[in-house]
Amino acid sequence: MTIKTIKKISFTILILLVVDSCMHNDHIGVFNYDNKQELSQYNTLHLDATHPNLLNPKISTSDYNLVVKSWSNLHQRIGDFLSKNNFDWEVEDHSIAIVHKIYFSAEGKIKNYFFKVLTENVSEEKKEQFASLILKFSKDNPINFKKEGPFAQCGKTKYLTE
Repeated sequence: MTIKTIKKISFTILILLVVDSCMHNDHIGVFNYDNKQELSQYNTLHLDATHPNLLNPKISTSDYNLVVKSWSNLHQRIGDFLSKNNFDWEVEDHSIAIVHKIYFSAEGKIKNYFFKVLTENVSEEKKEQFASLILKFSKDNPINFKKEGPFAQCGKTKYLTE
């Protein structure tokens, strides 16, 4: 084999690896409303235009109950995950209110997670820790729901503090 042939083969293999990497992109975006840079990045994605919110009963007419059940189950698992990781909000409040906008692939994998902590006395450090744990959770915890195309579930939840 000539050096020219080896270079061509190497280049072809490199291209195939790059294409394969792009096709299996498992990047998950986590965006905190209170972080202006993250909010700006989130806004550039225009996810609401491509991911219908299935918690809207006008959108999920026939499968609304399954959607609500999957949402409840997902947030129960998030709460359990936070507890297993000894996450403490370090506030006196008995509950933490959060608005979530979670964007899924058709298979139910979490692709983007936007949140706004409504409880006022949560520190920026705790919001960052929450975001880090959500990223970790999102990698291996799809929602128990599938659709023909990408979708979202958006709503407010409360997590009890211990």
